[in-house]
Amino acid sequence: MPGEALIALAQWAGQTVAAAAITDVWESARHKIARLFGRGNPKKGEAAEWWLAETRDQLIPVQGGDLESARAAQSQRWEGRFADLLDEDPGIEAELRALVAEIQGALPAGVVSATDHAVAAGRDVNIRADRGGVAAGVIHGNVVPPNPTGPGPTS
Repeated sequence: MPGEALIALAQWAGQTVAAAAITDVWESARHKIARLFGRGNPKKGEAAEWWLAETRDQLIPVQGGDLESARAAQSQRWEGRFADLLDEDPGIEAELRALVAEIQGALPAGVVSATDHAVAAGRDVNIRADRGGVAAGVIHGNVVPPNPTGPGPTS
């Protein structure tokens, strides 16, 4: 189970980098990510800065339907990098989780990203099976609807 949690964290972190790369959050996020990768080693920090610059440079000119596939490709690259980082130093898990949550919280409303066999939506998601098929939905993490309604009147 701990391995699965680290894989999920690497995926989440990769998706977050790809989502943040073309937002106003980027400058702050990239410096923090590079510092995390550097862990006191200037060469590792510089390598991470270069990777981050490449990510943004590759995503900025892409528009329309091509943007999601470009984000997915960048997300997967970063997922691998974060998985390697966690392999090298599993003790960095809490710091990475906090950083990703911080960046996610700073992203503009409506910025969602998914990769691989995932679905992300800024609105409703309906899952339905038809003609004997199977449908499933899984939520990893916390989900809070905006402006949740309170409980209804009691009888």
